[in-house]
Amino acid sequence: MADKIHFVLALRRTHLDKNTSHLAGEFLAAGELSRRGLGVSIAIGNAKSVDIVAQSTTVIYRVDAKAVRAKTNWPLNQSSVDKDLIYVFVYLGTAKAIKKNEPPEYYIVPGSALLNKRLVTTWPKGRSGVTYKTLSQGNYKDDWGIFK
Repeated sequence: MADKIHFVLALRRTHLDKNTSHLAGEFLAAGELSRRGLGVSIAIGNAKSVDIVAQSTTVIYRVDAKAVRAKTNWPLNQSSVDKDLIYVFVYLGTAKAIKKNEPPEYYIVPGSALLNKRLVTTWPKGRSGVTYKTLSQGNYKDDWGIFK
């Protein structure tokens, strides 16, 4: 049994598992919020309405963290966007970027802006999301000032 566990752990270390991207994004976003002085709680699981609850001295924020490893898009349905949430889109970086110690990139967008500015795009075959290009060309990168 120990050999099997060791093998699974070794496999995870040799390639980036796409299924763990969301957890990495949540923990990175929570860590950055905590670093900036907010109290944070992380919800773990698949049946949750919010990823992170962050609290300043006067405001409680509900945060949805989305993470990707390539500069493509973050899957998101327009109908699931909540105008009262703050979305933290995290570009984790490719395996090559991580090996070079390049830091993640953060794009912070209120749900109301996702809706009002129509930042969610629909592609062929019914898929939709927010593109890296859209966020990187806006004023969303490292916009942590939203959390006052």
